[in-house]
Amino acid sequence: MKKNIFLLIFVLGTIFYSTAQSLNDVPTRHIAKLTNGWYKFKSQGAIFDVEVLNGSLSKGIVIWFDTAKYSGSFVNNKISGKGTYTWPNGDYYEGAFKNNQRHGKGTMHWADGTKYTGKWKNDKQNGKGKLFDTAGAIVKQGVWQEDLYVDNSKK
Repeated sequence: MKKNIFLLIFVLGTIFYSTAQSLNDVPTRHIAKLTNGWYKFKSQGAIFDVEVLNGSLSKGIVIWFDTAKYSGSFVNNKISGKGTYTWPNGDYYEGAFKNNQRHGKGTMHWADGTKYTGKWKNDKQNGKGKLFDTAGAIVKQGVWQEDLYVDNSKK
């Protein structure tokens, strides 16, 4: 009994404590069987309002059981192209995605009011960008590499 309670607390804690560092995977169990068109359905704990083309998601909205939400385009049933992803804690990212990761140009808005706008690669700040404080003033401007601020030179 104690073991089950500990496991439940661990799982719930992991779900609700997770930070806005990764995106949920899109559950795709039944999508390949659907014909072209718009669909609203629930699958594997997620709610879909999506367009299916040639057996794959094309665009639409997915809301996961933890209330994370994505609205935008898909490629090969993965979050790819332009869209907006919102985490349960209120953080959200608007911009380019590739293979379920922030990739390309985009803006990350944190729930505390700060934001980063610039280039992303493999879910990390990478390239030219600007970091803003809660009042909208630029805190850092320059080049990031793997989420770390490198310098302020304009390369």
